[in-house]
Amino acid sequence: RDWRLRSQQALVVIAAVLVIGSLHVAKSAIVPLLLAVFLAMLLAPAAAMVQRTGVPRAVAAGIVVISLIAVVGLGFNATWRPAKSWLDEAPRTMRTLEGKLRPVTGFIAKVESVSEQAERVTDPGAAKNGAAVPAKAAEKKSTIANTQEWLIAILTTLVVTYFLLAAGPSLLVKIEASRGARRINTRLLRLAAAISDDLSRYFATVTLINLGLGVATTAAMYWLGMPNPLLWGIVAFVLNYIPYAGSAATLVLLTVVALVSFDGLGKPLAVAGCYLFLTTIEGQVVQPILVGRRLDVSPLIVFLSLWFGGWLWGIAGV
Repeated sequence: RDWRLRSQQALVVIAAVLVIGSLHVAKSAIVPLLLAVFLAMLLAPAAAMVQRTGVPRAVAAGIVVISLIAVVGLGFNATWRPAKSWLDEAPRTMRTLEGKLRPVTGFIAKVESVSEQAERVTDPGAAKNGAAVPAKAAEKKSTIANTQEWLIAILTTLVVTYFLLAAGPSLLVKIEASRGARRINTRLLRLAAAISDDLSRYFATVTLINLGLGVATTAAMYWLGMPNPLLWGIVAFVLNYIPYAGSAATLVLLTVVALVSFDGLGKPLAVAGCYLFLTTIEGQVVQPILVGRRLDVSPLIVFLSLWFGGWLWGIAGV
């Protein structure tokens, strides 16, 4: 019995490793489908609302999907020019930042030099071996190939989202019928509807909270004289969907841009402190009031999940 139990445990571990590996390898096929299912669950109440006006379900799904594309397109249009100008100035920005952080980089360089000298003393052959091994050039996909993959993934997600919305709850009925079920599981239908409603309600609330944070960030950055305040407000709005890590990334971006844009440390500290104050109010006061503390998750679990999702599926996994 002990041998049989250990064999079963080993098989479970092997199966888990195979499933994770398969998900990692097939991410280009699986991620668009999962995103489509997520979007369909999120947008199902909106499609049902449009359908209640007398519009057919297929037309209502099309209206919702087109509205989603329009909103995303307006967001890109609003941020394209400031983001492009910021990217064009990125080389000069990096040079300025390097000059301002020269004391820190000099200290890091000294530490690395001491470490290399210690390595040579302990292992004299390490430098020769390291120099003898030719560096392999990393194979990078062309820009056209990457763009094609992104376009295919986006198109797949939108098409599958439309069909899932157009099918609606009847899709579960058809799945049950295809399995040869004699009676439709009404509990499954109620569960799917409850999940969709709760998910939509939650993300609608979070979207309103993030929108408020984005507006407040835009106003604060405009008041402090930061360049392109609208861009940083949209960045704060989008990244705040990622728990903990999103606000931390926005804080780092704002601090770096402030260090480059202003002389001295007064304004950069004011920019960082102002955004830190806003995101603290949002996370510790506004979210618990509007969303509730029943969704609180350990920060360690969140960071481990973000790391695992990033390793598994990249940005979509995060």
